[in-house]
Amino acid sequence: MISVAALLGLTPPATALDLRESWNLMQFQGPTFLSAGHERDAALENRAIGKSGLLPKIGITAFDNHINGTQKQPDFYGNSHTNDLNYASRGATLQLRQPLFNKQKMAEYRQGQYQAEYGNAVFDGKAQDSAVRLAGRYFDVLLAHETAKLATAKLSALNEQVASTQRRRELGDGTVTDVDDAVARRDLAQAELIEAEDSLVVTRRQLQEYIGEAPEQIATLQDAFPTPPLQPTTLQEWIIRVGTDNPSIRARRLNVNTADEEVSKAKAGHWPTLDLVVGYTTADSETLSTQNQRNRYTSAGVELNIPLYSGGYVSARARQSVATRDQAEEDLNATREEIISGTTREFRGVQSGEARIHALEKAVSSSERSLLSSKKGFQAGSSTNIDILNAQEQIFTARRDLFEAKLRYLLAKLRLAADAGALGDDDIESANAYLGPRLSF
Repeated sequence: MISVAALLGLTPPATALDLRESWNLMQFQGPTFLSAGHERDAALENRAIGKSGLLPKIGITAFDNHINGTQKQPDFYGNSHTNDLNYASRGATLQLRQPLFNKQKMAEYRQGQYQAEYGNAVFDGKAQDSAVRLAGRYFDVLLAHETAKLATAKLSALNEQVASTQRRRELGDGTVTDVDDAVARRDLAQAELIEAEDSLVVTRRQLQEYIGEAPEQIATLQDAFPTPPLQPTTLQEWIIRVGTDNPSIRARRLNVNTADEEVSKAKAGHWPTLDLVVGYTTADSETLSTQNQRNRYTSAGVELNIPLYSGGYVSARARQSVATRDQAEEDLNATREEIISGTTREFRGVQSGEARIHALEKAVSSSERSLLSSKKGFQAGSSTNIDILNAQEQIFTARRDLFEAKLRYLLAKLRLAADAGALGDDDIESANAYLGPRLSF
């Protein structure tokens, strides 16, 4: 693939915040990204949780009792005798229990593996989604700044047009209508500038949500804007990659696997369990008939538990798990179709975005020539003041549309890479190579 940086021949300055640095900041201190990381860490613990059911359980049970009372007991002749009871009984039991056959624990072990992988897939998806959203917020700031800059230039041009029409009216060459039209356009441009400045403040704050700080300088688009061909070049190749590598599809597939194991776990309620049980007991006690009795013994054996009837719970739980598994499969199908539709949209966005950029570049040049022609025609009497105002409106609209089309093209490429599960540092760097000139706020 041809490097965009090589095509541009330039690199963005290190002093202004660019997309690459924003990505680094988000990974380091962005709350949304850090939250996803903690969610993944929690999910990874499912491996150990699932495995624990297959490992030995060791526990100690201790007791310390003191007996104090009386005991009445008749003798051979029927006479009642009272004996004082005052003795201690204390001891402890150490027990090890190791599952030998337990289908439910085996299913929980496999579930733990799938749930951990599910956590990884969800994190990958959220990381790539965060990268796309970050780029969107970054580009929103650039577009808001460009809109404010163009609105300022438009207002300045309309102020000049108002002054020009007023002078012409004073000289008898203009009309009140010409002045009113120019003033109306100027007032509208003033309102547009206020809106653009508000949008710039809001978009900067929204970018701060992702990177954890407010940028004072930011890198904007360079004038040169190459559009190298996509790799792969066909939509079908992208769809194949999406089907195998998209994080959301992987997560849904793992969710189906987890649901399968839930079915196995539910049906395991009909199966017996077999445990190895090893224990060691020590006890010191006294009774009426024994003094200072001390017991020490070890036991070892197997424990078989055969379920016979649970009130229909196991069968109902199995049916419920099957329905949940079927739901997970349909969720997988729905997610796959949704993402393929999104991939198609972004692929077309890149393809048509290239053509749109070239068309708007021509539109800007044509609008500039149209404005110049309108001004000359106005001086010659072949054009009206409205023609000039319309030409000015058209040129500023074309410039803004061109700037927005470039940003949409870059964002579509990032979204396409994210859909394929391939959005990484290289893609961020590729988009970053389009940035250069710095803006100060």
